[in-house]
Amino acid sequence: MLYLPHLRLKCWLCVVRSRSTLSMLFFTDSGLIRLGDKEVLLSRQSKICLTFLCEHAGEIISKERLQDACWKQYGTVVSENTVRQTLFRLRKSLASLGVVEDILETQGYAGYRLRPDYIIVVPNTHEFRLMEQRSTIETAKENIHPDTHSLQQPLSAVKPIVSKSKLITCILFLFCLFFATGAYLRSQQFIHPLHYSEAVNQDGHTFYISNYVKNNNAELMSRVNYWLIKMKIKTTQNSKIYINSDHGNSINLFVCNGDIEADNSYCESMAVIGRNHP
Repeated sequence: MLYLPHLRLKCWLCVVRSRSTLSMLFFTDSGLIRLGDKEVLLSRQSKICLTFLCEHAGEIISKERLQDACWKQYGTVVSENTVRQTLFRLRKSLASLGVVEDILETQGYAGYRLRPDYIIVVPNTHEFRLMEQRSTIETAKENIHPDTHSLQQPLSAVKPIVSKSKLITCILFLFCLFFATGAYLRSQQFIHPLHYSEAVNQDGHTFYISNYVKNNNAELMSRVNYWLIKMKIKTTQNSKIYINSDHGNSINLFVCNGDIEADNSYCESMAVIGRNHP
């Protein structure tokens, strides 16, 4: 089965190459003009004018019609002098490519005429380069395998192994996996089960001491009692004090009005830092 779309593109490229010695390529999306190994980039207004003239190559375009199509249509009103200056710059750009012939002719007061068959319009620069790549690949294939049919699909040899979107997806997945693993390991360092000792009564308060307490229990409860009185924290006979941890000179505790597991209990968190007490 013939690959007809590729045949059409390939033949179009062949036509361009066969005429490249006489014709310029005009890429309307970028405003680039190419003749052989020379290139020139047009200004926005010159690109608009040349595009319109190429669409009507061989016709005599009046100044008024050129003004309407290339300026007024885009919301700008200009004088005839502006039109002449723009076409002057356009001729100068063409001359920089080594064009000797007067491709853009002035027809007296009638207007301007772009000579046909000198400029080939290429609407999309990317597609043209893609066709050039395809042609280069096919030529290399034919040199290696002369008997290979020239209408084979050319892009199979340059098909990317991994698409860009799949690569980005893999990177995002690895990042999320790394983040989730780090968060889990971090949580294991900060979340610890607390186991409290039997109730210990001292100075009218009921204490429960966790398994993370390392210092002397009697001194620890004495310090806590001092700061409860110092900070005027109200306690009752039913109040229970849960000492969670002590690290150096710091103590972390809860002051609850009942059992910490009870739904109706109210607890205050308190931290004692330093050993400034009698």
